[in-house]
Amino acid sequence: LIHYLRPDATGAPRPTLVITNGSDASISDVWSTIAAGALARGWNAFVYDGPGQQSMLFDHGTHFRPDWEAVLTPVLDGLLARPDVRADQLAGYGLSQAGYWLPRALAFEHRLAAAVVDPGVVDVSTSWTEHLSKGMIRQLRAGDRKPFNQAMALATHLPGLARTLRYRSRPYRHTDWFDLYRTVSEYRLEPALAARIETPLLITDPQGEQFWPGQSTTLARLVPDAELAHFTAAQGADLHCQPLGRLLTESRVFDWLEERLGLSESVHPGAAAGTR
Repeated sequence: LIHYLRPDATGAPRPTLVITNGSDASISDVWSTIAAGALARGWNAFVYDGPGQQSMLFDHGTHFRPDWEAVLTPVLDGLLARPDVRADQLAGYGLSQAGYWLPRALAFEHRLAAAVVDPGVVDVSTSWTEHLSKGMIRQLRAGDRKPFNQAMALATHLPGLARTLRYRSRPYRHTDWFDLYRTVSEYRLEPALAARIETPLLITDPQGEQFWPGQSTTLARLVPDAELAHFTAAQGADLHCQPLGRLLTESRVFDWLEERLGLSESVHPGAAAGTR
């Protein structure tokens, strides 16, 4: 499922935001998160389900993959063939787990003029392994499948935990617990890959990040041309993806993007930037 959204029907070449969703949100969620803000500022917005996301999982049976460059590159190929997309004003936005996927793709794909991740993620697996005992982590690293699966079988006697894990694991394909956790551990941005990112990158860093605390700062240290955008509880913009501070997030994201893309004035419907 893909949607290409334009602020009007003129077909004028415009800046375009390519929006990569997270692990389990729907495209309709992305509308209020960032896409509506893009259109209000005179941008095009492209939203899509990638492998393992919503329609691609439930209707087509595809699964997550760590090498998101295999997804982003054909998306950009299609967009850059459109006359209403400014090739020099093409930007990316990655939400939640796409805070890993988008930087991973940017290590190989250099055609975006700027990108934002909300927040930054260098190791997806920590949100899974933080709930394991030290013994289970040792088993996982040592390849001790049987005792690890036995411990997981015991833990999943708790109905709520079992439901959550089944839901969260479905996009990763595996039903064996050991294989699942080993697969999730592949979703890691190594320093050598991060150093290959040439795209200017803005990384949100909300106070109280629940899933990947501290990883925005880590990513900012690894990527050569990266900046942090801090958000706080005092601003009403703390926690994962600043759920109560989306207007503030949107304002800071587009101010930064428009500066990076060389837009000297705000790009709103009817503004001259839409026909430059």
